[in-house]
Amino acid sequence: MRGIRIKYVAVQLAVAVYIGLIAFAMFNSCSHCAVTSPKTLMKGPAEGKCQLDWDSLGVREVHKSFVPTEELIQSENPAVKKGGAWAPTNCQPWQRVAIIIPYRDRVNSLLIFLRRIHRMLQAQKIHYRIILAEQAGTGQFNRGKLFNMGFLEAMKLDNFDCLVFHDVDLLPEDDRNLYLCDEHGRHLETATDDLRYHLKYYNYAGGVVAISVKNFKDINGYANGYWGWGNEDDDFSARITESGLLLTRPPELTGRYQMVPHPKNSRASSGNSMFFGWRTRWHSDGLNDPVGMNYSVVRVEEAALFTRVVADIGSPPPSSSVTWDRSKDVSLWWFLSFYYP
Repeated sequence: MRGIRIKYVAVQLAVAVYIGLIAFAMFNSCSHCAVTSPKTLMKGPAEGKCQLDWDSLGVREVHKSFVPTEELIQSENPAVKKGGAWAPTNCQPWQRVAIIIPYRDRVNSLLIFLRRIHRMLQAQKIHYRIILAEQAGTGQFNRGKLFNMGFLEAMKLDNFDCLVFHDVDLLPEDDRNLYLCDEHGRHLETATDDLRYHLKYYNYAGGVVAISVKNFKDINGYANGYWGWGNEDDDFSARITESGLLLTRPPELTGRYQMVPHPKNSRASSGNSMFFGWRTRWHSDGLNDPVGMNYSVVRVEEAALFTRVVADIGSPPPSSSVTWDRSKDVSLWWFLSFYYP
């Protein structure tokens, strides 16, 4: 009898939690998120600008298990210039785009990515250059700092208008997902096959993000303080919306990606604690931080299919030296509402 009662109470509790989550989701809609058509990215006078035959674009077969050789990729992309750059010759591109990839020891993923991305960007008539922001050494990976470093080094190569921060293991399925920037922050990866093509949560801005050079500077870039995997993309999302920008996305079916299988990195133990204090730190932890942005370029290599910038970005500071006014941390309610739904 007692066992039946416990089971009954457990079911009631589960139902109550489920109803509570549904209610929370209903009242926690994302007012700063917007789904917009890729066609809206081509704004301004159209005379002389590159126009797309949208009927010829669409979903392409993605070969995420076949590792091509560099020679094969080069033979398929003969017009790509040294350094991984390409621009249309018969029309004026809408923007100059830097594709910045945080990188270390992922050769197979890189080759699979390069074969897909070069063909897609040329189909979109994008003026682009692919830049590997590579971390030297074997220390803890710092994705956010690599993006910041990649941005600074990219601007030495060309006068870019638009930045696309891109993980190397994500392959876009649809050529209609334009790699251009709008006046906000644009999250291009709306759904991925490893998550059964669902968006993780409204505020998610990881994987693939496009943002203009002006807006990237205005929000102080990425945080440099997240060593190890996790939370730097959430910090970046919070900076976007806190500055008054929207987080825009293409329609879910257009923004689909496939993930190249790879070993998962362990999550940084201090990531969530750091994220609680993002609002206190975001004006000082980023591009304008002379200590956090301290790095030394080991070498710059203009390969046939990409530009590689290898840099020593240092190592994590002692945990005791990372301090801020914890009284100004975001609340637990804010933290939970950021991630759900």
